[in-house]
Amino acid sequence: MATLTCPMPENINPLSANGFMFNISKLPEVSFFCQQVNLPNITLGVADQATPFSMIPIPGEMLTYGTLDLQFLIDENMNNFKSVYNWMTGLGFPVNNKQYSDLVSSSNINQRNELMSNYSDAVLQILNSNNNSSETKTIQFRDIFPVSLESLTMMSTSTDVQYLVGSVSFRISYYEFMA
Repeated sequence: MATLTCPMPENINPLSANGFMFNISKLPEVSFFCQQVNLPNITLGVADQATPFSMIPIPGEMLTYGTLDLQFLIDENMNNFKSVYNWMTGLGFPVNNKQYSDLVSSSNINQRNELMSNYSDAVLQILNSNNNSSETKTIQFRDIFPVSLESLTMMSTSTDVQYLVGSVSFRISYYEFMA
């Protein structure tokens, strides 16, 4: 009879959901106030090969990444909310073409061309069990841009102070583990 063995992992500490730092190159105002961020899902396409008896799934070659969703506290001057808003209105230019040209000219990131000024990179650094950055995982998100900025609701009927939280969703080209 065979004996099953389970190798002991090097690190048995579970991953903590609140030990992270997040930074978006184009939105430094948002990074400090980040409350929640997700690691997007990833899906591999599947092709089905027909046989006389059944369909056999074959791994595809195209990956699809879900949205990168972020929640952040809104500062009282709304600078971080406005920075996301300005990026989106620059991309969509609902009033005139100057909104897009202002977005391109205001980009303080070294860009190879005009199209690259539409995007930014972001980094998610996952902290270890002691909440420090040594021996952590770093995840690099490439070519992100905002696609949805959730509405804000003001209420004068609330008896407690409730701070507003902004929610933004980004599309990404891909992400990779750096460390």
